[in-house]
Amino acid sequence: MKLRATIWVICLLVMGIVTVWQISAKHSRIDGDILALIGQESGPENAERFSDINIVRDLLARDARQAIVMVSHGNRNALETASRDMAQEFRDIAGTNNVSLPGFETGDAQSLYGLYQKHANGLLSHKDRDSLMNGDGQRLFRRALQDLYSPSSMISAQSLGNDPFSLLPGFLSELGSKIGQSGLVQDDNRFATPIIITLSPDVRTNGQEAQWVEQINDVIATRSASDAALHIAKTGQVFFAVSEASHARSDVQRIAIIATIGVIMMVVGVFMSALPLVATLLTVGSGLLAGITALVVVFDSIHAIALVFGASLIGISIDYALHFLVLPKSVGAASARLAHIRPGLRLGLLTTVCGFAALAVTPTVLLAQISLYSISGLIAAYVTVVTILPVLPHRDARDRSAIRTIYAHIDTALLKVRIPQKQRLAVLVCAVIGLITTVYSLPANDDIAALGHGNAALIEDAREIGETLGIGGNPQFIRIDGRLVQDRLETGEAVRTALTPIIRDGILGSLFGLSDVIPSIKRQQENRELVAKELEEPFGAKLRASLPAQTPTQHTESDFLEPDPDILGTIPALASLQHGETDIIRLGAVKDADAIRDAIADIGNARLINPRETITAQFAHYRNWATIALAASLIVAGILAVIRYGAYAGLNVLAAPLIAILIAVIGAFALGVTINFFAIMALFLVFAIGADYAIFTSESRHHGQQTETRFAVFLSLISSILAFGLLATSSVPVVNTIGTIISIGLACAWILSYWMCSMPAQADNTDSR
Repeated sequence: MKLRATIWVICLLVMGIVTVWQISAKHSRIDGDILALIGQESGPENAERFSDINIVRDLLARDARQAIVMVSHGNRNALETASRDMAQEFRDIAGTNNVSLPGFETGDAQSLYGLYQKHANGLLSHKDRDSLMNGDGQRLFRRALQDLYSPSSMISAQSLGNDPFSLLPGFLSELGSKIGQSGLVQDDNRFATPIIITLSPDVRTNGQEAQWVEQINDVIATRSASDAALHIAKTGQVFFAVSEASHARSDVQRIAIIATIGVIMMVVGVFMSALPLVATLLTVGSGLLAGITALVVVFDSIHAIALVFGASLIGISIDYALHFLVLPKSVGAASARLAHIRPGLRLGLLTTVCGFAALAVTPTVLLAQISLYSISGLIAAYVTVVTILPVLPHRDARDRSAIRTIYAHIDTALLKVRIPQKQRLAVLVCAVIGLITTVYSLPANDDIAALGHGNAALIEDAREIGETLGIGGNPQFIRIDGRLVQDRLETGEAVRTALTPIIRDGILGSLFGLSDVIPSIKRQQENRELVAKELEEPFGAKLRASLPAQTPTQHTESDFLEPDPDILGTIPALASLQHGETDIIRLGAVKDADAIRDAIADIGNARLINPRETITAQFAHYRNWATIALAASLIVAGILAVIRYGAYAGLNVLAAPLIAILIAVIGAFALGVTINFFAIMALFLVFAIGADYAIFTSESRHHGQQTETRFAVFLSLISSILAFGLLATSSVPVVNTIGTIISIGLACAWILSYWMCSMPAQADNTDSR
């Protein structure tokens, strides 16, 4: 036995070395971003066509690196000074990649000037295009003459050769306002402008978000204190993420401290010795280590939620240790005590492993990670119980401990309630029907907005920035699909034409797509024809008489501007506008999504995508798969129980966790808990732990240690309530949901293990004879 223990200790040491090496060498990283949960299982539909969720994930990941600080003041000069000073302070903060001031600095569009020069007469601003279509070419001719003789003119010989009528500056000015998102805005005698901040890519991966946000807040606080007339608002995913993490971290720290102290007090109070505490810590620790090792070996990126669920499920492993520790020395040597509980441990482990194996076949990486962590961890915990615990010194539980006294009274009361066998089966049938009905009747809410704590100040800032500048908010976009890039560009131009009235009405703040940067060849040809007819023919000779350079009179097909990777890579803002055979039009400050859908309804290849709705639908997909996996787990557990105990007793074992799940769902819903993907995952824990309660109680009828087994189950309930029940006090909705459901479910599963599975000692003795 000592040899097996030694071999297993060596295996645990190897696991620890592998895990530390994988993480320290950055072969595996831990990702806490909720975006990492979505889209991973949804590969491209083909080589060039991507699913909505993948595009949403890519766009939100890019937006996660951007923060917006809006500065407003009653005095324009004071605003400019404060904005420039703050922008420089933001640049000096570690983790800041770029800072731009659209209201006071030249935008990224200027960098395209050289590229656009030879295509100038095919690139018209919407205002210039409307003027030519309305026959007002003379105004543009006069403007060209004024620009030619203006002291501040930037016209050169090269620009005159390609753009004699100075049409390109108007196109670039219009483009700059689109790329820059917003500039200087005057509202109610106050001026406002944004400071656009781009974070370095490694800020999140290095865990520097909280430090970066703290420094940003310090700058804002200092500036606000220095000038009472200065008003500053901020928005960006990084601010919300840090706020949510702060709430979750404070809750988890509080709960972890209370739960740890509670478990230590329980174990020491029952055994009056530290040795059983060491045994439980070894069991739980080996499970945690094995689970993490499995994840870092198999996956390159591990999500924090998978770690949380996996670590929570390893709470089952303390049950394995407690069932061995509560058996008194009078039962026999360590090998004899282990022989008493080994069948129950094996069946409990097999049932749980089969249940969580169902998660592994779902098409979601998150569920696969939870499955692998749980299965690996529980197997390791079982091995620790059967190899290491038997070689440790044993301490009997103290009969006069306060916990033992309380348990004795509760045990006596619960054993007085007996349910006849036929009624138990009737209850099981009703529970199955009730659970099926509940699945189809109870409303679910997978909205991602319901998962977080929320920050009223940040929400108000985001609303204010959206209303004032027309930027920020829910980053909706229009998706345009098409095999040919020119077809997509023409569709993008049609979308802008359709949405222009909506922008004028204030329903939509802004839009920006690839066709704004690179017009379609059809549009460029139309523009050239307009320039030739409305400018070149009537005013060309007059203009050339005033110019020192000859201007081209015709253009070939090869002169048309077309999108290519070099052009798209010129400006970072363009990188997310094309995904294979899909183009994206970014929308800002959407106030009425239905109005936008109606406006583009006749444009066949264009459709509005709402990331919030898309992600919500994805979590609903996860919830459906988790529900199917839970149902499969219950069926497998029932089959295993019937094989082990026979039809009647086996179905009783299944009834305990099944009824507990039903009561947990109904009880949580009655308390206002949202039924979502995370609620179903909490039910998995109710099933796994509740099934163990029923199995260990049933197994005790075979080895005769019913009282000790029921006491061990009672201790397991206390540890589980300490570990999970306290989550119900969290201010974070998703954590509160998990805690509430598990608390209700485990309490019910524990009581049901008495009423559905246990038998009085007299009956047990009669059966054995």
